[in-house]
This record gives sequence, structure tokens and C-alpha cells, in this order.
Amino acid sequence: MNSPGNIERKVGIFIFTGILVTCGLILHFGKVGDRFRGGYPVTVEFNNAAGLVKGAQVLYAGVLVGKVQDVKLKPGGEGVLVDISMFEGADIHNDAKFLIKQSGLLGDKQLVITAGTAKAPKIVAGDIIRGTDPFDFNDAATQAGDTVKKLNAAIEKLSTEVVQGDAVGNLKNSIKSFSELTKRLQSNSEKLDVILTRAQKGEGTIGKLLTDDELFTDLKQLVHNMRVHGIFYSDKGEEHYPSPRKGAGAGINH
Repeated sequence: MNSPGNIERKVGIFIFTGILVTCGLILHFGKVGDRFRGGYPVTVEFNNAAGLVKGAQVLYAGVLVGKVQDVKLKPGGEGVLVDISMFEGADIHNDAKFLIKQSGLLGDKQLVITAGTAKAPKIVAGDIIRGTDPFDFNDAATQAGDTVKKLNAAIEKLSTEVVQGDAVGNLKNSIKSFSELTKRLQSNSEKLDVILTRAQKGEGTIGKLLTDDELFTDLKQLVHNMRVHGIFYSDKGEEHYPSPRKGAGAGINH
């Protein structure tokens, strides 16, 4: 049989074990151990904290390198200051980028650091760094709406000031002149088609020149004689004209 002392001993052991397990869970999930890790303070400036809260993780290449200690407004309310505690051994260069990103399906925000260059100086305690502001869809939509409004106003102003008064009359005259020019071009094109059609059929002077072989031969012979004998040459025996290539005196002696 179990004595009252044994029962009390077992109950005490059970309670003590439960307390140890509870403390372990608190230390693990509450990240209480991070408070006892050494580190150095750094401040990051943002225009918008985007829901970042105290206790959020600071990750570098996916590794936990710090914790957010406080998120507060800057003096004057122009932006926010995020105080973080960087763990010892986290060597971050001052040209690294600090971004606020969403973590997990619940939308928890965390501070993510992207690598800088090895030549840049390392961040030290007390440094104030400019962070990269998160993209805000609401702000983007608002800016897009403002841009559309400005564009509409510019178009309306243009239509009011430019397409009125003399501008309308000038525009109508230009359209009328262009229409008349188009009609003239069309008329000339039709006339040219008629001329080309007649020429292809051998009608008219141009048509005969293109289709009459005898006329072409005579014209070719005439040009040849003019080049060789001069413009007054004739192949008739009873007529003789002096060649312009010879002197005037030579024509008189003949």
C-alpha cells in the first residue's frame, strides 16, 4: 500500500515537472531568452511603419539578428523611428537596406535586412540608418487617381483654349484645302491614266512614238544625222546646206 508520504512525494514531483515544462514553453515561445543576449542599439528611419510593432524580428539572410525594441513617431510627426537591438556578432554594413515585410499567413511584419557591400563601414551602436519605405497600394491608387484628374483637367483646358475661336476656323479651312487638293490629285491621276491608255494603244504623238517602229527609226536616223552632219543636213541631192561644224568661209567657197 502507498503511504501518505509516497503519495505526497509523487504529487510534488508531478507539480514540479509541470512547472518546468511551463517555464520551458514560456522561454521558447515568448523569446524571453533573447533579452539576455548581448547586443547594440540601432535606429532606422521610415516614413511609414506599415504595422511594424515592438518585439518584431529582425532578419538578415533569413537569420534572426535582432529584435525591434520600440516604434515611435519622429519629433513633429514626420515619419517614424524604429529602435532595434542587434545581437552581438551580427556584422551589418551601413549600405545595407532595411525593409519592412510581411511574415507568414497572419500578416505579421518583420524587419528584413538585405546585404550591403563588404567595402562599406559596419554599423555600430547608436547609428541612425535610413530605411526603405514599404510599397503602399493605397498611396499608389491615390497618386494614380490624382494623375488621372490632372490629365483630364489638362485635356479639358486644351479643348477649351485651343479648339475654339480662330483655331476651329483654321482647322476647318485646312480640312477644306486638303479635301480640294485630294480631288485635284484624283482628277490629275485620272487624266494621266487616260494618256497612258491612249499611248499603249498607239494613239496620239506619244503613242505613235512608242508603237510605230518606222517613225522611231526615222527619228533615230534624224538624231544621228544631226550629230554627224549638223542641223541643216539633208539627204536630197539637189539641196545642200553648210555644216555648222565648218567655218562660214568654207561654205562660200563651195
